[in-house]
Amino acid sequence: MTATTRESDLGARARNTARVIGRWCRHRPVTLAITVIVIALTFAGFIAEGWGWQVLDEGVPEVFVQRHWWGTVTSLFAVGDLGALVLIVPLILVVVGEAERLMGSIRTALAYVIGGVAASFAGLAVGLFEETSLEILPLNAPPVDILSPVAALICTAMAASAFAGSLWRRRIRLLSTLTAVTFFLYAGGANDLFSLLAVPIGLGLGYVLGGRRLGFRLVRSSHHEKRVLLAAMTAITAIGPIIATFLGTGAGLLSIYGYLSVDPVTDVDGMACAFGSPSAPCPDSFNSFAELQPASGYIALLPILVALFAAWGILKGRRAALWVAVAVNAITFFSMWYLFWVIQPETIAAIGQLRTTDVEYYIWQTLAGSVVGALVPLFAAITLIVFRRDAHVPTTAKARATFGITVGAAAVVSLALAYVGALLNADGYIPRVGPGDVLIGLPLRLLPPTVLPSDVLTFVPSSPGAQAFWYLPPLLFWAAACVATARLVLDPGAVPGATDRARARAVLERGGGDTLAYMSTWQGNAYWFASESDAAIAYRVRGSIAVTLGGAFGPDHQHPDVYTGFIEFCGDHGWTPVFYSIDDRDSSVFDGLGWQRMQVAEEAILNPQEWNTAGKKRQDIRTATNRAGRSGITARWTSWPELSLAEHAQIRDISEAWVADKSLPEMEFTLGGVDELNDPAVRLMIAVHESGRIEAVTSWLPMFENHEVRGYTLDFMRRRGDAMPGIMEFLIGAAADQMKLDGLVRMSLSGSPLAFTSRDSAAAQAPVARLLDRLGLLLEPAYGFRSLLNFKRKFQPEFVPLWAIYPEATVLPALGVALARAYLPTLTLAGAAQMAGSFREPKATASA
Repeated sequence: MTATTRESDLGARARNTARVIGRWCRHRPVTLAITVIVIALTFAGFIAEGWGWQVLDEGVPEVFVQRHWWGTVTSLFAVGDLGALVLIVPLILVVVGEAERLMGSIRTALAYVIGGVAASFAGLAVGLFEETSLEILPLNAPPVDILSPVAALICTAMAASAFAGSLWRRRIRLLSTLTAVTFFLYAGGANDLFSLLAVPIGLGLGYVLGGRRLGFRLVRSSHHEKRVLLAAMTAITAIGPIIATFLGTGAGLLSIYGYLSVDPVTDVDGMACAFGSPSAPCPDSFNSFAELQPASGYIALLPILVALFAAWGILKGRRAALWVAVAVNAITFFSMWYLFWVIQPETIAAIGQLRTTDVEYYIWQTLAGSVVGALVPLFAAITLIVFRRDAHVPTTAKARATFGITVGAAAVVSLALAYVGALLNADGYIPRVGPGDVLIGLPLRLLPPTVLPSDVLTFVPSSPGAQAFWYLPPLLFWAAACVATARLVLDPGAVPGATDRARARAVLERGGGDTLAYMSTWQGNAYWFASESDAAIAYRVRGSIAVTLGGAFGPDHQHPDVYTGFIEFCGDHGWTPVFYSIDDRDSSVFDGLGWQRMQVAEEAILNPQEWNTAGKKRQDIRTATNRAGRSGITARWTSWPELSLAEHAQIRDISEAWVADKSLPEMEFTLGGVDELNDPAVRLMIAVHESGRIEAVTSWLPMFENHEVRGYTLDFMRRRGDAMPGIMEFLIGAAADQMKLDGLVRMSLSGSPLAFTSRDSAAAQAPVARLLDRLGLLLEPAYGFRSLLNFKRKFQPEFVPLWAIYPEATVLPALGVALARAYLPTLTLAGAAQMAGSFREPKATASA
């Protein structure tokens, strides 16, 4: 590429970016107005203090006496400091901008102003009621505080959700609610109360402004979406204590997590002690006090880091990461319950007096916070266990053993260090310790020192040496736990079959195999490699059935010894092999075995070099192409790594909306999802509107021969609900044109399971055939396989059968369950049993 060409490309990109920004600004005048006003009033407040933008004076009655009541309005358009301004401006551009796109400028302005004011006044009313009638039960800081536009933003988002589709309606409401609840419980400021009240106010305002009022409906999610939600929950419960520590007012119900970052060992007038300690209590009167080691609170960040690593692993589908998150939440649950049972009200009162807080309120809040603080991780752990099947990527035994050995060894070393160090510095503790004293309290040395309740501390460190062996063991243990967790959830080699998958891909790229061969590279497959031939077979074991994913692949894939070798391999392991989705080319190798076969799908095959849209039968493709041109829609041949993050998000949204409308969970095995798109070898043909909006997407899996791609197989098909009619005809036609241009010779529109163009009458009367027809009818409303087959007829392909080849008819019930579990890995045992029952021969009707 020449310098002139590069400059031309950069110029074109700059002009395109400018057009996109200009279009965005023209359609979002309210967003820009609010942003400008917030910036202007914030700087005006810095210059002229006392005007009342941000602060409602020093007491609620004084607000009205001094006529600064307008602070409830102006606070929606100003923040208290420059750091908050840097954070709030992007939030306004995103939240208000998307709301304006969804429900228009006038509704957005009304939702922001009316909703924000309503939330502020409602918060003031609730705060006044708490202070005057429920003094013992305050759940947030006094209702006079520095305000911010956050409540108005949450209210606007909730109102806009009533105008969004089912998927984004759930996402917006869930994210807004979780954000408000998290800050209310952990921080407990006045703004956090206002934000919490903004959730129902915004929801009702959305309906008043004309949003759709829908009854309750279960919105189904893909495995990826569930993992996103589980990871978000894990991360939020991990970050909550940080919010309580650094942003909390001390009034939130879960602000106790902020107190757990404070060292219970105190330096009072130069002497180490702990309030409530039975053997080393602090004196009732003193001149000065401070934490013995203020930096000890950072040790408590290490378990949070472990949870964040686990959240990332859950997002990637790692099952081991999910169980690490369960373990962390379980430890937190038992720690909070232990704190509740052992801490004494007298200790709480002493600490409350030390912090100059209302003792009665402080005791209630601490005890209640301990209970709620235990229930939150318990709920998180139960949720993770319930949805554990959605994190289905296993971990190798070696990686699990390494994790266990690392954590176990760290525990042993840390405990030994704590024990030996305490005995070597026995005189450095108050009171002096003996072997028995150290041994009784030894398990507590693994906990971060700041989470230890002072009531159980029978001795405290005083000398520098004693302090070193007090704080060092938990630091070493949790640092090792962080490293072990990071290796467990981030190392690609920790996933079983990673080496075999790379080897199988190399065999595949050398050539040979059917149109489904590239699906063998997907997660979840096991591999068998022929010992004397350059070929392999991908399979999945479900129960006693080993179901192959297509036929063998590799240069020697049609060699009969490959299949007989795999059959012997299965026999050695006690499995019954079933070759699934085998085409006629590979099925001939079974003729000498006497095995049975049944048709399970029909595949549509095209030769791109013979492709054209001429003729009456392909009129729909020509019509769709012309309509796309008039609508400003173009087709782009690309891949996932070549797309931007914003385009990734659009494709995920399209896919999630498609899954949400299905009555069955997302299927796998021979049906790929969004996760399978992230592969440089997989090509995408996407329909893009001139505005930049992706209307539809298809994915194409390569077919290799002698290290070269000779064709592609259609896999992933998704479109927006409001996309142009004929958008898929347009995309597939564009893909055929591209493959013809690239000189490819084979194009598969993939198989249509349980759907057939024709079948002879004798075969149609067979029990197995009738069963498949029945199953196809049951699945049709959810997945539309028969409609898909009719759709493919528009392209005038050659239809070829795909077979399931099995040793005898007695394996059919087990095969049915195995296929169900392969396609639906989250299927429960009860569901599998019910599925097996449906594989009985239907009773003959009277007309038959």
